[in-house]
Amino acid sequence: MKRKLLSFLVCPECGASVDLGDVRSESGPEILEATLVCASGAHSFPVVRGIPRLLVGFQDKLRVQTQKNFAFSWRKFGEIYSDPRDFLDWLAPKTRDFFADKTVLDAGCGAGQHAAYAAAFGAKDVVAFDLSPAVEVAFEHARRFPNVHVVQADMYRLPFKDDFDFVYCIGVLQHIPDTPKGFARLARLIRKNGWISVWVYGYEGNAFVRRVIDPIRKVASRMPLPAVYALSAVPASVFYLLAKLIYRPLNAFPETRRLAAALPMNSYLDYMARFNPYYVFNSVFDQLIAPITQYFRREQVREWFREADLTDIALTQRNGMSWRATGRRP
Repeated sequence: MKRKLLSFLVCPECGASVDLGDVRSESGPEILEATLVCASGAHSFPVVRGIPRLLVGFQDKLRVQTQKNFAFSWRKFGEIYSDPRDFLDWLAPKTRDFFADKTVLDAGCGAGQHAAYAAAFGAKDVVAFDLSPAVEVAFEHARRFPNVHVVQADMYRLPFKDDFDFVYCIGVLQHIPDTPKGFARLARLIRKNGWISVWVYGYEGNAFVRRVIDPIRKVASRMPLPAVYALSAVPASVFYLLAKLIYRPLNAFPETRRLAAALPMNSYLDYMARFNPYYVFNSVFDQLIAPITQYFRREQVREWFREADLTDIALTQRNGMSWRATGRRP
């Protein structure tokens, strides 16, 4: 934890500012072991292995399982996003230039590579949080950047000031119990003229996934994670070969694109053909281990932005199966 992070934090219990109590271990600019104390003096939180652990309250069984499963995934696939193509595609129409000099919040940061990209694109400061122990991986990715900060926190009890230029949340809202509530919490954190962008699974275009893959997920997400990891290699290999040998070639020529368009998950598998087998493996594994997965219609996503009184809303479909949306605080 870098001392500058204190300027972004509030107590998740009472909303008061927080400051350092005792500092027990430091390494260069990072405070590794310490205690954070809120201004009221009523609440304190530990800094463990460089990460403030600002967690409060009871976690229901499904959320605990979600934390556990995705922490396992990010430890296995911590280096999966080795280039920023997906990151920028999820946030379109935002570009790398958009990040320049902005204060950014990465909501549900996973392994932290997106936060590293945001910093590399010129963000002034990037605060990245996750509920799961994946923050350990994120901290290792982020600590080389003087302007990236990692926090363990709960989306429903956020420990941040309402003072960000840009908040983004990629692939997280579909895996929490109350998505509108989670979105509303995030939207409150953007300052005047600030922006929020999200990417979520779509209901439209996902009939095959909902009818065929989702029933498998409901069983697999309760299985031992090493077993699911091993078993995921089979469907991942099938998807990779389909993408490379059938979907990509069919989409490459005008004469066969109509045939490709009639195939299930065409846009998605054509897109996935650009990546290596390990990337596809990660996508399959993540799909199977989520205890909670929801799919949202276009108007549902738009309504979140309207309810938050956001303007300049742009909502586009991605690969025919998901929604990316952005809006501004007027």
